[in-house]
Amino acid sequence: MTTVVAWVLYAVILALYIWALVDCVQTPAAQIRGLPKVGWLLLLLAVPILGTVLWRNWGKRSVPVVPVTTVTTVSEEASR
Repeated sequence: MTTVVAWVLYAVILALYIWALVDCVQTPAAQIRGLPKVGWLLLLLAVPILGTVLWRNWGKRSVPVVPVTTVTTVSEEASR
């Protein structure tokens, strides 16, 4: 049972690491903070687990939320 848990943990860590690498490569440079993109990639390659945690929590800026506006149709304008 212990080996199954270990393999599952390894698979989760590997999946998160691959996600961090792909996300770093695909993120535009304007949304990256702290280090340039090459620096983040080198950090991810040098220390995979720590680099993944740092990338997730500090490397990528969140995308600003754009407010949704309501669309007014011509018939709604005419009824006012």
